[in-house]
Amino acid sequence: MLDKLEDLVENSRQWFNKAFVNVDDFDDLLKRIRASLPEDMKSASRIVRDAEHIINDAKEQAAQIIDEARAEREKILEEARAEAARLVDQSEIKRLATAQAKEIIASAEETARATKSGADEYAREVLTDLENFVGKVMGTIQRGREKLENKVAEESKNE
Repeated sequence: MLDKLEDLVENSRQWFNKAFVNVDDFDDLLKRIRASLPEDMKSASRIVRDAEHIINDAKEQAAQIIDEARAEREKILEEARAEAARLVDQSEIKRLATAQAKEIIASAEETARATKSGADEYAREVLTDLENFVGKVMGTIQRGREKLENKVAEESKNE
């Protein structure tokens, strides 16, 4: 029957490389060929068509999964970048805070040293002034005692 179909095309009128066949004869031969094909061939044909649909669906799903995975990857990368930037900022803040704390401590220690030195100098000056004052008071006391002793001695002589 396939040979007859081939003969039908070969014996048809041809014009500009196109064949004109009797459509009724062609349909009749095609129906007989299909009717003579075993059922397994028809099933195989359906299976091939179904497989093609399954493959196409799988390709679409795979493309969708890949797109979703890429989007998720980008989201994760962006989150990782943001977290890394946050940690760097925190690290920088900590470094700056530590440096500032060291400066404050050094300044406070210097201020404490200067204050202690000033306090020591002030105490020395106060003690020197007090010593001078006490020396003057002692001189006054000494002179007062001497006058008193001279007076007592003169009164004893006069008696």
